[in-house]
Amino acid sequence: MSNNRTSSKEKDPVVLSYENFLLHESDVRLLVDDQWLNDSVIGFYMEYLNTEVFKNNPKVYFISPEIVQCIKECNVDDIAVFLDPLVKGKNYSYIFFPLNDQEQLQTVGGTHWSLVVYGAQDRRLFHMDSIFDSNEKQARKLALKLKFYFKDIVDIITPLATRQQQNSYDCGIHLICNAENVAQYVCANLDIREVDPVDVEDLQNKRTNLVDLIYKLARRKEIT
Repeated sequence: MSNNRTSSKEKDPVVLSYENFLLHESDVRLLVDDQWLNDSVIGFYMEYLNTEVFKNNPKVYFISPEIVQCIKECNVDDIAVFLDPLVKGKNYSYIFFPLNDQEQLQTVGGTHWSLVVYGAQDRRLFHMDSIFDSNEKQARKLALKLKFYFKDIVDIITPLATRQQQNSYDCGIHLICNAENVAQYVCANLDIREVDPVDVEDLQNKRTNLVDLIYKLARRKEIT
């Protein structure tokens, strides 16, 4: 039994330990091999945005996909258990929710990612989907749960114009690029409903940039 566990770790070693996230070689290969991104990669990047890109910024906060999945599938009475420790009393202007179409509570899995953004001043939930309306059902399901928590939401879901993906596997790339792009936009005090689409070049380079970032953070951790 012990040898099997050791063998498994050797086959898929940890590349980066970052905050509460572990990235293994198999996670990095998803980026290198142009595959669908999992919750580990997306969760890591949401935490990176919180911790470094938008550190101590009172306007924006990024929720991990595991928490979003729990909110979407849990009883409404349990939503506060997941969100209170993260956002209660913080008065963030915009909160970002990476959304997956998996319908089981225990795991993210699924086949498609999109982005839901709660705008406190707008009192709306915005949805960005890189395959038009593909995640509309899931977005509405999450929106109904969030409406119980935030209470001030005036509409169920408001779609935002979003650049559409040109393949079957880049929904996660679009999600993280959209999240970062929108965050930069609203932090400049611009109207979220007028956000410019993500640059095609940024989408094309994001996988390579993410791999470089992961190994850069890993080297930094080794030095410290």
